[in-house]
Amino acid sequence: CKQCLAQGQCIKGDIDTPSDYLCLCPRCHFGSKCQHNTELFSFNLDSLLSPDLLSSSLVNAKLSLSMYIIVPTVLLIYGTISNLLSLVTFRQPRTRLNGAGHYFLTGTIFSQVSLFCLLSKILHIIINIRGLFIQPIVNTVLCKILPFLLSSSNRIGYWLIVFVSIERIYVTIYPTKRWLQKPKIAKTIITLITIFTCASHVHELVKYNIVDDPKYTANGKWCVTQLSRSLQIYNQTNTMIHYLTPFLVNLICTIVLLILIARTRANADKNKSRWKIFQEQFKKKKEMFIPSMIHVINALPHLIISFSLICSDLDKKWQRYMLIISYFAAYVPQCLSFHLYVQPSKLFLREFHATKMWKTLSGSRRTMN
Repeated sequence: CKQCLAQGQCIKGDIDTPSDYLCLCPRCHFGSKCQHNTELFSFNLDSLLSPDLLSSSLVNAKLSLSMYIIVPTVLLIYGTISNLLSLVTFRQPRTRLNGAGHYFLTGTIFSQVSLFCLLSKILHIIINIRGLFIQPIVNTVLCKILPFLLSSSNRIGYWLIVFVSIERIYVTIYPTKRWLQKPKIAKTIITLITIFTCASHVHELVKYNIVDDPKYTANGKWCVTQLSRSLQIYNQTNTMIHYLTPFLVNLICTIVLLILIARTRANADKNKSRWKIFQEQFKKKKEMFIPSMIHVINALPHLIISFSLICSDLDKKWQRYMLIISYFAAYVPQCLSFHLYVQPSKLFLREFHATKMWKTLSGSRRTMN
């Protein structure tokens, strides 16, 4: 009996019945084949969605299927509109005179990739569980490439916002210097971030594989990783770096930026309280804070829940649903690129109003009125 993964102990029943076996899973693993891992930052969509998709209640299974398709579809549709408006804006030359415009342009592209991969991954899970794949090679390729693209594109976006925050602190401290604002520097940083992030996730391309699971359906399959202990530690460390470092840097940069601007204005205007100046500067320069603040606020629930449920069996529905909600919520900033990057900025919004798309949209609106 060799059905169990993660070094689980396999107990075989009837030799002639492929599905008659039982896996005794090691700590932090569960599932019919011990395929699901609940160690730190090891939760995946398969383990979170499969209990609902495989529910014995037909009504619950159909309702879950509909919800898990509708939510990422809505995110993708809204995100496509928002990202398209952002792309049109950041294609304007004046938006890319500084590094921030290049970071936002690249971040918008990767946001769209991550939203597309999110929906594709969920559809892949559903098709796999139901055993509907005809071409094994295509299934294996999708199993390997979708998690890789989903992880990489999402985390590249985190790092790009970090460098936007760093650039804005640099401008605040050194208002007359332009080294870190140069487009050439930004392009170099973007290239290095992309190479570094993709290289750190190469193991996903190698270690994700398709395994059969006859316990649920005759042709049911799982897309799972089979990592050695050393590679498991690397994967956890890698994920922690890509989550925690951007989160902490964004948080620190936001606080430092607020303090620096408030202090500068306080020295210039002695008649106002620091809190009053703080409020005024926040409203005046909100485009400098909103992207990093939204990413910090959005990442916080997922981090807290992930740490709270380490090695949990997820036997309580609310635990799993909290993880699912926080997982989907982590993709909300990818849908809001136009609202986060363009609308708060007078320069970017003015450049958007100069585009052919805006003129066409505003012209159509006047015609309708």
